Amino acid sequence: MRAEGLAPVPQLCVEGYYADFAFPELRLAVEADGAAYHGEDRRQRDRKRDGVLRRAGWTVQRFRGSTIHERAGNCAYVVRREVEGRRAAVRERQRQEALRRQARREAVRRPFRRVLRFLRRGHSRQGPDPASPPKPP
Repeated sequence: MRAEGLAPVPQLCVEGYYADFAFPELRLAVEADGAAYHGEDRRQRDRKRDGVLRRAGWTVQRFRGSTIHERAGNCAYVVRREVEGRRAAVRERQRQEALRRQARREAVRRPFRRVLRFLRRGHSRQGPDPASPPKPP
């Protein structure tokens, strides 16, 4: 994964379980399943663990140890694509939120701007205030 430019956090504790590799800001856990994974009891524990992580808002990507060993670059590529997609989604959500904040600000300011325009137009039409002293030439 480092060769793909990724910097996951190793052995991050999430909801009482340790993820092999994690991207906490994206809520993405990457698991490397070794030979012990092939036992049914281990698969059941991993399914329970994946359920706990999903309920906490995490996505779990699993790779078999043999796949990692034979095709490490492919596994890293899959993880990188997931990370890039999630980062793009985060940036888009932030951009949309900034647009919503700007629209709310504009909605609050709009009535005040109308009042100011009205007052400026009204003042310029009336001419000088008759109570104010004349300006010297």
